[in-house]
Amino acid sequence: MLARHQRISRGSEFTRTLRHGVRVRRTDLMTYVLITPTEWPDNRDVRLDVVEFGGPRVGLIVSKAVGDAVTRHAVARRLRAAGASALVGVDTASTVVIRALPSSANVSSDVLAQQLSSALGKSGLRATVPS
Repeated sequence: MLARHQRISRGSEFTRTLRHGVRVRRTDLMTYVLITPTEWPDNRDVRLDVVEFGGPRVGLIVSKAVGDAVTRHAVARRLRAAGASALVGVDTASTVVIRALPSSANVSSDVLAQQLSSALGKSGLRATVPS
């Protein structure tokens, strides 16, 4: 599971990641990744965030389109577990937002984990140690 310090809790962090992050779509997930610049000013002369140490922070979006409350919470639990395992060894300061698409309610945890790992790899967020 994700520790408390690894979770996104502010709406502004969600908004910034959705607007400026790299978007990768998979069958059941939409993943947004925003790697925090380590130098200020960054290449656009805008400071997006202060550098955070300890690896990526993760936020989930599971809308009512996924299902009723029980289904949404089950999908969120599976995504948190998948996120924790997919981000082992990643020490890059970044924010990751995972949006569950309606079809995510009907797939297994293993499929969600594979899709998330694939999306994170495509976005450029890589583990520094083999997992």
